[in-house]
Amino acid sequence: MRQAADGEQALQEFELAQLPDLVIMDVMLPYRSGYELLANLRRRPAWNQVPVIMLTSRGREEDVVQGLDLGASDYLIKPFRPSELTARIRKLLRPAPEAAP
Repeated sequence: MRQAADGEQALQEFELAQLPDLVIMDVMLPYRSGYELLANLRRRPAWNQVPVIMLTSRGREEDVVQGLDLGASDYLIKPFRPSELTARIRKLLRPAPEAAP
């Protein structure tokens, strides 16, 4: 598991790190917002398949819509229930069902 304290550090991690299985990020980060980071990630072809959960206290309808429109796989509003976050992570990491011939 990798962590970043702010948006700038997160961007550096994304540049250097191997592709993770999943990213969980807040919207309100110092230096760069989670929205800015998400847009940056989604411009990179290799990152298009990496699920991103926005986990934030920004819960207005327009905040949720913005996150999803930028490519968030899911958007969870704080306070959240840990069991719900775990279920959402499991769902995103579950292998896709094989297509029938």
